Amino acid sequence: MNGSNRERIARLVGVVAVSTLVLTATFIGVVALLSGGNAEVGTRLPFYVLAMAVGFVGVVVLSEQRYGERADGRSILATASGVALVVFVLVSLAGEGMVFASDNPSEVVLSELFLYFVAAGLIGTGLGYWGLRHWREFARSTAAGRL
Repeated sequence: MNGSNRERIARLVGVVAVSTLVLTATFIGVVALLSGGNAEVGTRLPFYVLAMAVGFVGVVVLSEQRYGERADGRSILATASGVALVVFVLVSLAGEGMVFASDNPSEVVLSELFLYFVAAGLIGTGLGYWGLRHWREFARSTAAGRL
């Protein structure tokens, strides 16, 4: 195995690990919000909105730079809005999950439920990776009336 393969594998393992941790925290955040386990969610809301705004602007700027004059403004705004919504949901739920886990470690990390959340996060990571790599072919077959 040469250096570039090691680098590529290390990068992929890092992305999978971070994505799995974020999704695990997100699932814990859902439990926290449904159970009413986190107090003062409103005090953290401005940070979640800021993350959403950064995601929106990031997609707009990167899309404009990538596509330049060929850019379709409506598509860029629609994509940026979708990404911003996903960022808001993931960041807010993951943030609340981390707060809940730090306030209630025995209920989260030391329970069986935690392993299920990690497994679900890993599966979600795999589905996300597949979706990012194959969304174009899926969109083409759906437009043609096939699944």
